[in-house]
Amino acid sequence: MNILMLTDEEVVTAEDPTLSSDTIEKNAEMEYHVARGLRALGHEVDVMPFGPDVGANVEALRERNPELVFNLTEWFKGNRRMDMNIAALLDLLEVPYTGAGPIGLMLCRDKAACKSILRHHRIRLPHFITIPPGRRKPGARMVYPAIVKPLYADGSDGIALASLVQDEAALIERVRMIHEKRRQPALCEAFIAGREIYVGIIGNERLRAFPPREVLFGRTDDGGPGIATARVKWDEAYRKKWDIRYVHAELEPDLEREIIRVCKRIYRYMQIRDYGRIDLRITPDNDIEFLEANPNPNLAPDDELAEAAQQAGLSLPDLLDQIVKLAVRRHA
Repeated sequence: MNILMLTDEEVVTAEDPTLSSDTIEKNAEMEYHVARGLRALGHEVDVMPFGPDVGANVEALRERNPELVFNLTEWFKGNRRMDMNIAALLDLLEVPYTGAGPIGLMLCRDKAACKSILRHHRIRLPHFITIPPGRRKPGARMVYPAIVKPLYADGSDGIALASLVQDEAALIERVRMIHEKRRQPALCEAFIAGREIYVGIIGNERLRAFPPREVLFGRTDDGGPGIATARVKWDEAYRKKWDIRYVHAELEPDLEREIIRVCKRIYRYMQIRDYGRIDLRITPDNDIEFLEANPNPNLAPDDELAEAAQQAGLSLPDLLDQIVKLAVRRHA
């Protein structure tokens, strides 16, 4: 197929506009692995950064006329809440594309809306409140310890050790930081002790869940993190220092089946399409607590979805092939 890989503007450089470089630095970036994997499948792969000029983007899409867009955009002009508008534009242009549509992206981006919908459907999740800019104190009862995070961020962006607060004074200080530096509401939710589990799913009409993954927080007794901060997510040296590992989750069969059942429900409620990842905490009593839903998650070979697919026998090109076929079938 003639596939156009749509990326954020900063990913593509003038020196390598087709994402064909084979340097160590570039091999660390997810987009290069996706481009290489799609080409290994025999597809013609063009690359287009989605720039700030919407009219120019429309003209370029019409000129290139791809059979399918592989949508890897995460923001517009640095605003993550605008990723849904890129998908909506593709819908208006009747261009087939991979991944979630505007509704799914909107529901998952707004963590409070996501949690409110899932709570309505009786999915277990931590007690939470939101605090908009202009307010500092929680306007309702809060449970401590609590996690304070930006309402619209993802990839653990804005989450640090200081995000885990023990009292109202610490919560107010963290909320102030999010308002001033992130310029968005703060989501405050009760901290759930237990195992952190990630479940990758692909599919539309029929869903396939991959074997659950788990993050093991090693040296928490020595002051290491017990939550998935941005450094845990992105800093390999930091993970080695604190013995933090992502592994296949060893779960009792009945518990694993229930986890997968719950995750598939969440996937459908949040209108995720083609592929996604659901993040959970499992309490010491084996209660399943929802944390976050991720449409269009990272497809790097060392990230959780690709690792889970590998556990199920799918290489990264195999996984990309499944995503392409799901998107083509859905648009057909």
